[in-house]
Amino acid sequence: MIARKLLFKWRGGIFYGLFCLSLFYAGSLRAQADSSSNQAVQQNVTVTGTVHDNLGAILGGVTVTNLNTGKVVLTSGSGTFSIAATQGDSLKATYIGYQDFVWRFTNNLNENIVLSAIPGSLNDVVVTGFGQRQKQMSVVGAVSSVNVAELQHPVANMSTMLAGRIAGLIGVQRSGLPGSNSADIWIRGIQSFGGNPSGPLIIIDGVLGRNINDYDPEDIQSFSILKDASATAMYGSQGANGVILITTKRGSSAKAQIMGQYIEGYTDFTKLPKMADAGTYLKLKDEAQIASGIAPQYSQAYIDSTLSPTADHYVYPNVDWFKQVLNNHSRNRKANVSATGGSENTQYYVSLDYYDETSMIKTDPNQTLYDASTIFQRYNFTSNVDMKWTKTTKFSLSLAGYISEFNQPGNGATSAFINAMNASPVLVPAYYPGNLRAGVARGNTPSPNPWTDVAMSGYSNIYDAQINSVAVLQQDLGFWLKGLSASAQYSFDNESISNNQRTMNRSAWYVNQVQPYNSDGSLNYGGVPQNTGGSDNLVFAQSNSSNRRNSFQAILNYDRTFGEDHHVTGMLVYLQTSSMDPTQTSYLAYLPQHMQNYAGKVAYTYKNKYTFEFNLGYNGSEDYAPSKRFGWFPAPGVGWVVSNEKFFKPLSGIFQYFKLRYSNGLSGAPGTGARFGYATLVTTDANGYTFGSGTSSQAYNGVNISQYGASVGWAIAHTQDWGWDFHTLNDHLQFVLDYWYSHRTKVFLTRSDFPNYAGLQYQPVGNVGVVNASGLDGQVTLTPINIGHNMTLGFNGTVTYSINSLQKNALPPVRDPYQSPIGQYTNYVTGYIAEGLFTSQAEIDNSADQSGVGGNPRPGDLKYKDLNGDGVINQYDQTKISNGDVPKWIFGAGFNYTWGNFYASVFFQGNLGSYRTLSDNARSPFNGSSLGADDGNVFAIVTDRWTPDNPNPNAFYPRLGFGPSANNNNNVNSTWWVKSIAFVRLKTADIGYNIKNTKWMKSMGMRNLQIYFDGLNLCYWSPFKLWDPELNTGNGNVYPNTRNLSIGVRANF
Repeated sequence: MIARKLLFKWRGGIFYGLFCLSLFYAGSLRAQADSSSNQAVQQNVTVTGTVHDNLGAILGGVTVTNLNTGKVVLTSGSGTFSIAATQGDSLKATYIGYQDFVWRFTNNLNENIVLSAIPGSLNDVVVTGFGQRQKQMSVVGAVSSVNVAELQHPVANMSTMLAGRIAGLIGVQRSGLPGSNSADIWIRGIQSFGGNPSGPLIIIDGVLGRNINDYDPEDIQSFSILKDASATAMYGSQGANGVILITTKRGSSAKAQIMGQYIEGYTDFTKLPKMADAGTYLKLKDEAQIASGIAPQYSQAYIDSTLSPTADHYVYPNVDWFKQVLNNHSRNRKANVSATGGSENTQYYVSLDYYDETSMIKTDPNQTLYDASTIFQRYNFTSNVDMKWTKTTKFSLSLAGYISEFNQPGNGATSAFINAMNASPVLVPAYYPGNLRAGVARGNTPSPNPWTDVAMSGYSNIYDAQINSVAVLQQDLGFWLKGLSASAQYSFDNESISNNQRTMNRSAWYVNQVQPYNSDGSLNYGGVPQNTGGSDNLVFAQSNSSNRRNSFQAILNYDRTFGEDHHVTGMLVYLQTSSMDPTQTSYLAYLPQHMQNYAGKVAYTYKNKYTFEFNLGYNGSEDYAPSKRFGWFPAPGVGWVVSNEKFFKPLSGIFQYFKLRYSNGLSGAPGTGARFGYATLVTTDANGYTFGSGTSSQAYNGVNISQYGASVGWAIAHTQDWGWDFHTLNDHLQFVLDYWYSHRTKVFLTRSDFPNYAGLQYQPVGNVGVVNASGLDGQVTLTPINIGHNMTLGFNGTVTYSINSLQKNALPPVRDPYQSPIGQYTNYVTGYIAEGLFTSQAEIDNSADQSGVGGNPRPGDLKYKDLNGDGVINQYDQTKISNGDVPKWIFGAGFNYTWGNFYASVFFQGNLGSYRTLSDNARSPFNGSSLGADDGNVFAIVTDRWTPDNPNPNAFYPRLGFGPSANNNNNVNSTWWVKSIAFVRLKTADIGYNIKNTKWMKSMGMRNLQIYFDGLNLCYWSPFKLWDPELNTGNGNVYPNTRNLSIGVRANF
């Protein structure tokens, strides 16, 4: 264990060393850059500089003012300026749509000024396909972005912060386990089915296929999503599910700036399922057994002894497993330090981030041989260096990486939580004297014991190390043709994962219930453990995996304005990617995967009114059939800024900006089910073919066809998008609204419509699925406005609505129309329609026969609707009962308030149209638990049940039963068990104070000190009460989501 910790610290030391070297290198650069500027004298001199936005775009026409002398100049078309100043003068740069920038001239004669666009302004620079930067006014596609400051919270996975913040993005956090609590995200919902990929393509710093959760939010510069065909067509067969574009922070030629931050947080569960205590469990288990015609297991004397304050709990166990296994709270911690700066020719940004989070699972304080605590730790490193080799040539090198460790008990932290939730409170004690494992025999496997999972199962840890690199060479070709430039990019990413397990299976003991004590007063275990082969020794196992990805990309870019009215842009792209896992042993899985892409784009804008754009992707993959390996994906789009028309001027007092957008095009979606899905795979088969039928059939050796070849390719999505953008209240209130419709064909499926008599051992595949989808997404922004002396208020809200409809699949035809999947949501759930509870035997006798569902029903059991009217309830009466757990609606609303140096913000997020179908013991107490009827606990809501004495027709549970088949009539999918999991959550709340320009800060070189409180997942409101509604479970068997309260400090030097 000591060696493991030293190894992890050694790996962290490598990152720390790299970081220090980067700072040394950056400081050397700065020292060289300042060597000449330090010669500036106190007299009037000429200050020069360049102004650009925060994404690097040059800004011409910026007003630069010397506030001391009143001198005013404008930047040239190349963004440069020169102005007279004396050391100590205050200078100010202003530009419409951008925040003012004020600085004090000291001794730097060449300034690099970065202006930040006012959020939502027309000068907001948006990153679109293949990194092209466009002003918001010229964008015709459906592109949304988020203020990255909203993502900067103490979380391990950035994906958990996205839902409700970006119009068009749907996100659901399915687990809260440290390090594994990422969210499922979709752009404009799920538009595919049949197991095909539905998540977006993620591009970070121009490299396809990176993971959003591998980066610290503090290192992110911009975050955009591309939603329609005009925005995604250039990515060809990978663009139909939407694209996420992320860029990391880069340096500037300003004086070196260092930022340090530390956050300490307290975490607990957002919702801990409430399970039955011992008294409830004992009473209702007896009731369930009596209802099933079984003698009750527990006598009143036993119940009294178990619940007695003086009970001997070795003999009469009474364990609150949550209290035994879980702490009241856990913690998380985050630290970050970054440096940025440079000279005119070289700029840098470097950062080192640390994050660790513990779980709520306890550890055994008596265990000193190994560490079974559940903790996730990660170091992130980022280094971005940009160098100007000549006036027209730039080179950039970007490195980013992390090392992480996840440590947990040998049986897993999630298993420990699940067993603590499900284990009977009265079966066994947590342990016996001497820390013996307690368990009842179940064959040769002892009954589950949650404390054993925590303290007696060994430990496991996963090491994950990744390095991402990208080098970019940019050449301005304006000396050949004005506005022409080219770039070449090469990336190499490598990840290695090592999973080490040191587990044990200790001998389990159980007290003899007839004679619990020996004559000497010791517990009587019968002398024989409940399992043979138990051992206190750790058993070692290891597995490794790796992933290597590289890509080459070349871009020819054209951007030129002719006169004042004509703006033309164009782009040609070549991209090739390759990836492989060198640890694979299967020859097909070991082979590298290659993709090749050609793309082009041309756009023309006239008088800032009319924009015409055409995008084209042409790409292919070796996984597709030769005849379908490459394909074309065209997508035109148009935009009309109506507010720039003369006829609109009378309305300019109401709407300062009004724009219409439309796009119509094709994009593709991957999915072949396997490598080389078009090939027929034939192997010899020892079992051969079987001829004849019944038990007398004779088997003959032959060949085995495990995959039938088909001319498979990608799915094709034809998408149309109508967009409206408008501003009012002097541009302070801004609206963006898109309606879209998509018709996706050629969805890859394994066919199930071939009859058995066709003699196929495996079902063939094909591009046969069709699905329609539509929806709307919108955003409303109130840019910060003054509401009083030194006070501002801002607002941002989003809404996303998405539905789909299955039009064609490869399933056999159904007998009745109401069972057809056609026209249904792709994630729909089938079952019976519950008409309530039977109230009497007479009602049962006069209703359709339900004996085929789960035995003969009794009063208090569920009654199902006879859909086909044949008097029998069976599989032909099942139909759609739910659209599934992916929400139709996602919404978010956030307010931010400032008052001088004080600030506060809150953000609410929620969803509608999502449903959970309960399963296992959540719908069948004493019957459906994964631990069995004897070993499993039940939810505390079991007290809300139907009984003969209280025949409540609206009870949560029907009549109780006991055993694996006692109440199968009720333990099937039906509308009774479909529960809405809609919710509204207070996702974040922040409050802080900025301290500036004090004497002691100046003496330390500190520019700003910020102290703040941060709250995450603070509370929620939902009609669903059993567990957190976001969790991906029908029975609660998931480590819950967590709430976090943090205090942080951030200093800028």
